[in-house]
This record gives sequence, C-alpha cells and structure tokens, in this order.
Amino acid sequence: MKRRTLLATVGSGTVVSAGCLGNDIETDADDSDTPSPSSACDADETYETCHHLIIPYASFPDPLQCEVDAALEANGYTATGRFLLEDAMDVEHAYVRRDDATYEPSVSESDETDERTLSLVERGRLTRRRVHELRVENATDERRTVAITIVREGDDETVVDETLALEAGDREKIAVSDVLGRYECSVSDDRVLEETVDSRLGEYVQFDALVVDEEFSLVESTADVAPCPWER
Repeated sequence: MKRRTLLATVGSGTVVSAGCLGNDIETDADDSDTPSPSSACDADETYETCHHLIIPYASFPDPLQCEVDAALEANGYTATGRFLLEDAMDVEHAYVRRDDATYEPSVSESDETDERTLSLVERGRLTRRRVHELRVENATDERRTVAITIVREGDDETVVDETLALEAGDREKIAVSDVLGRYECSVSDDRVLEETVDSRLGEYVQFDALVVDEEFSLVESTADVAPCPWER
C-alpha cells in the first residue's frame, strides 16, 4: 500500500480533496454486434477470477463481452450450465462498468428446468464488500476527547456522529460506511482543535486513520492494483 498523510492546519478550515470518485470509462462496445439472447456465447473458455470491485466492459475478452451484451439486450441471458462471468468475476460483490453505467450481476435458476439466467441491473449506489472502519489514534501523552462527524456527500447522510474519550496512546475503530463516495469529516476536541477534511472512499483509496496530536492528521492509503488475470 502506498500511504500519504494529509495534515490539517489548525483553524485554517482547509479542505483536502482526494478527487472525484471514478472516471467515465470509454469502451469499444459496438451495439450493432450485440448478440440475441438465443445465441450461445462461447462456453469452452475458462477464466481465473478477477477480484476487482468494478470491472470495465472493455477489459473483458470477447466471450465475456458476449454474455454481458446478451444479458443487457434482453434484460437477462438464459442458458444452461455455468456462465463464464461466474468464474471471471465475483458476481455476488463486483460490478460491470459499461459506458457511463455500472451494473450489478446476478444469476438465478429455474425451478422447472436446468436453465439459468444472467441478469445485469444498473446501480447508482455502489457498495464495498464490507463496512469501512476508521482508526482514531491519540498520539499525545494526555487524555483527549474527540468529537467526529462524517457526512456522505450526494445524499448528505450522516454516517458517523460520535464522541470518543481516548487515554494517552489509545486507539479505537469506528464503523463508517460500505458505500463508495466522497465524505466530509468534521473533527473537534477538548483542546480547541477543529477541522473539516474532505476525503474519498473508493475501490482502491480510503481514509484509514485519524491521528490526534498537536493537530489532526487524516491518513489515506491507495492500493497498487494488478490487472485482471485474463488481461495479462
């Protein structure tokens, strides 16, 4: 993990921005070549699982794009056997990004036949696999009381509103959210420190720790991301 520390200047009201969540991903999809749901995609291939949370359509090999196209064209792609996407990605927790939309895949089985249906539903609210936790550390040699409020931008939901009493050197974790997006973190303590910091909870970036010292430090981390196995 590459780490960088964002130091909040006392009383300055400076907002530290980590950038907007996600960028539009251009794809080379050609809608004129979209297969009908009755056409079988090549099921002879096998793919190692990619553990990315959001996978762009353009990165998929042709047989995987075929399944995505068929599912989107007919609001569900019905076939027998296992879908290639079930091996190539985590269909229970990951998303497919195509053009400006993000889709959540799911597979359902028929109660009467051996047919199965792959569906892709557009989602605007994306979630991580687990709720993110923020570590709060008292780096001083005395007891500190810290009030923390974290609000998610976009829907203005307050996800954290807590006051922690930390002895010297203590640390405590608080649950934040599993929703990807930008967050505003407002912090104050019993030593008249006060600051508001803007940060981001994304697929590969997150705010890991709030360090209380002579000033507040919000520590963020960014993951080094390898390509999907079938992209190599």
